Amino acid sequence: MNIGEKIKELRKERKMTLAQVAGERISKGMLSLIENGKAQPSMESLQHIAKQLQIDVSELMQTKDNAEIRKLYLKIEPLVGQLKKEFDELIFDQKCQQIIDLIKPYIEEGELNGTVFEEIRLTEIYDLMHYYLKRNLSIDPFVEIVERYKQIHAYSQIVKGYSRIASVEFMVRHYEEAIEWLLKGESYISHYEAFVGEIEQLDLYYNLMAVYAALNNDEKSEHYLQLALEIAHEKKILYRVHDFYRYLFFINVMKEDGEKALEYLKKIEAFSIIFEDAIEVVIVELAQLIYLNNVVKDYNKVIQTTVNYLHLPTDVIKQMNQFIFGEFAYAHFQLKQFNEAMGYLKNIEGPKLHHHPLDAIRFYRSFAVRALCYLENGEIEDAKRDILYAMDGVKDFKDSIDKRLIINAYETIMH
Repeated sequence: MNIGEKIKELRKERKMTLAQVAGERISKGMLSLIENGKAQPSMESLQHIAKQLQIDVSELMQTKDNAEIRKLYLKIEPLVGQLKKEFDELIFDQKCQQIIDLIKPYIEEGELNGTVFEEIRLTEIYDLMHYYLKRNLSIDPFVEIVERYKQIHAYSQIVKGYSRIASVEFMVRHYEEAIEWLLKGESYISHYEAFVGEIEQLDLYYNLMAVYAALNNDEKSEHYLQLALEIAHEKKILYRVHDFYRYLFFINVMKEDGEKALEYLKKIEAFSIIFEDAIEVVIVELAQLIYLNNVVKDYNKVIQTTVNYLHLPTDVIKQMNQFIFGEFAYAHFQLKQFNEAMGYLKNIEGPKLHHHPLDAIRFYRSFAVRALCYLENGEIEDAKRDILYAMDGVKDFKDSIDKRLIINAYETIMH
């Protein structure tokens, strides 16, 4: 099937007329010639047609008819989507391996080395599964994938690829390198905005916001936050908005701006109702505990609060407990109930995965609180061990109420 035939097929599938697809960019007559193979469209015309059909231009560039590869792609993509809903680490790894086993024969036979969209995407997924399984943590495979997407002008995939490379760099705390990759993605948006999906734009701006926040660059972080919110509001897109509001909540808690923190707490509460997602509910409940502890300072109310886990997966509960128990312990500590605080903190662990500083600082605060509890019980060496760990963890973090608690605890214990 050539490009013209593919355009005609997609147009008819969507029940669109020649005039609707032609729009103002090309004439109906020219589009008819293209569909009938009597004229070759320019790249600009292809991009326009793809936009009218609401697809990526890469789909029109596929001239290779390989039913087997397409069938594999249609089977694999849903399996990748299911990974987002899997929180059991063992099952997650098994599903990654299942995907690898399905794609591997085609990789070994060299059947995915072309410039057809499905071939590139399957190769990308194959590399991604190896990354998830920690078999190859290099950015190199993903850089190569972006270059292959460039060959077929798949602009949304290019931007998404730069976001993924930046995420890999972020996980090893290469923040400056992450920014460089994200800015490359931003340059594609500035040149080809009409051909980059809003979802990919929001992801890129969210990542820029988050990485600049990790670098303590509030001005840049705020800039990309506003860009993202403008897109979300203009296009009426809910995607990522709750993440942005959650970020704003934590930022304003750190700044001790109670009024703003409450404003964004109400917004993330509203989103939890919209999404009807159990994990979102628990995240909101955690935010409420943080608000009570740091803004209202109603420690008794924190202690009386019951968190509803709603039958969450065990792995999620374990991760959330690290944060939730930290809030309960903090409240008991502020009320000088040191034994009760220790009860929540006896099994705390440092972050096994890399967390954004906004999250990580709560792990380190728990170690500082436990150190002060050890001090109250006369266990000086244990106190020193925990506070040194906490201080090392937050040394590069921006000033906040939690960091000040850790610094004050360090001065109390070590002097």
